[in-house]
Amino acid sequence: MIKHNSLKHLKLLAIALCLQVPFASTLSAQVQAEPSNQKAQTIPNHSKVSVTFSPPGAGKPDNSAGGASRSSAQCAQDPANSGLAATPLTPANYQALTVAARPTFFVYVPETSARKVFFSLEGDDKNSHYQTTIPITGKAGIVSVSLPDSAPALETGKNYKWSFVIMCGNALRPDSPTVEGTIMRSQLNPTLTSQLEKATPLERAALYGNGGIWYDTLATVAELRRLEPNDSSIEATWTQLLTSVGLDAIATKPLL
Repeated sequence: MIKHNSLKHLKLLAIALCLQVPFASTLSAQVQAEPSNQKAQTIPNHSKVSVTFSPPGAGKPDNSAGGASRSSAQCAQDPANSGLAATPLTPANYQALTVAARPTFFVYVPETSARKVFFSLEGDDKNSHYQTTIPITGKAGIVSVSLPDSAPALETGKNYKWSFVIMCGNALRPDSPTVEGTIMRSQLNPTLTSQLEKATPLERAALYGNGGIWYDTLATVAELRRLEPNDSSIEATWTQLLTSVGLDAIATKPLL
């Protein structure tokens, strides 16, 4: 009798173990799968969004290279530079647009002994809208200038001219290396406004680009580059955007 009960207990134990093994394996598989699924949800797939620039049909043509004029001069104390000159990051043959009240401007600056640049913005009436002096490191790279909250907002539909002057000394000189560009603030249509409110940063850049709004496209991708400097897809997007407007020589330059 005792032997019979022992055999019965052993059979029950064997059945229990058989039932537990599949359950344990399934639970283990679920636990292992959850972290990877969670990671896939938190890391966006930037490669699914393509950012291109479509020149605005109503944009004002500009026959100067890069959409701005520039000076090939350099500071007299600097050694001869056979590389790139100071260059505005603007599209060729079209007036660049913005929808921002206080946009950001980008200029490539070659290696220089200068440590300051002078930036100014004026309206069609030649009256000064904003001006400032900002420090630079002297290293070659892309310098950005953002209008602060204290600066007057750009008026919609009004043309502005901006100047970026590399100060070779403590004062501005007639031969100071200079680049100039134009900008006009455009108004967003209701459809695009609604799309932008629901979009991710990269999707916003794509929407701006498709709408021919250059300054905001560039500023959005530049900010992504700063936030995610090791993201190869964002780097590729930046390169593609600059190459599309003839600025491929600057695409690999660092953001300062």
